[in-house]
Amino acid sequence: MPDRNGYIGRAPSDSAVTVARQSYTSSGITTDFTFNSGYVPGYFDIYINGVKMIEGSDYTSSDGSTFTILNGGASDGDALEAIAFKAFNAGTVSNASDLTVSGNLTVNGSATFAGAGTSVAFATTAFNLSGTPDVAVRNITGTAATFTGNVSIGGILSYEDVQNIDSVGLITARSGIEFGASGVGGTVTATGQAEFAGVVTATSFSGDGSGLTGVASTDNIITGTAATFNNLVNVGSNIKIDASSGIVTATGVNVTGVVTAANVSASSSVTAATFYGSGQNLTNLPAGGDSLDVTASLFI
Repeated sequence: MPDRNGYIGRAPSDSAVTVARQSYTSSGITTDFTFNSGYVPGYFDIYINGVKMIEGSDYTSSDGSTFTILNGGASDGDALEAIAFKAFNAGTVSNASDLTVSGNLTVNGSATFAGAGTSVAFATTAFNLSGTPDVAVRNITGTAATFTGNVSIGGILSYEDVQNIDSVGLITARSGIEFGASGVGGTVTATGQAEFAGVVTATSFSGDGSGLTGVASTDNIITGTAATFNNLVNVGSNIKIDASSGIVTATGVNVTGVVTAANVSASSSVTAATFYGSGQNLTNLPAGGDSLDVTASLFI
């Protein structure tokens, strides 16, 4: 069998054509003829006056260039046609304007497509891509992709499910961000509203807290600076401090130290071991300077 390596179809001798024809008109009795384009033995037909000859019985062809008519040769005036069938030799193609392969094309080496406006149509699926080539595509559709290096995206990246986001820059979420399951985790809307189903813990909170609701009472309030209250302050159920007038109202006051006040008003008795200051505004005091005179005995 002829060598088939490197060829599509039958292995030919080198030729620029795939089917070569040559016609002859016999002058007298002629037996030997030369085929100018060359042929491959076994892929060569002879017709005499339109009738196909049988190789081995009517003619012989073995050297690739000549053939012999048997049985006395061709008669005077016979019309002969020799046809050589040649396979396509991909290795000899240097310039082809149109090339169509209807079956599969296997390239064991490298395939290079050059020239401006080169357009190559491939199957919709590519397999076993390897190496480090640069691939330019318009759309990629797949079930999974793994990248071991960096991925740069010049446009918009759209995705449905991401387990972890690690960003060194700003993340813009146009429709908001949802943490955990709906109604269980938290949500930050596109308008800047944040809602959390659980507890929010922070080192410090800043801003206006007037919109807070359900704030639990605290056992102790400790501040490093003065605290300002703009309304009535209730200390338990027995003490009230009016922030606007400065009046402290108490059902009972027990003080172990000194109480200093510009004015003290009580609906019942105020008892102390000693009073300091002027008692000139006290009323209903006994007259005179005897032992019942509280001015003399109580005030220092």
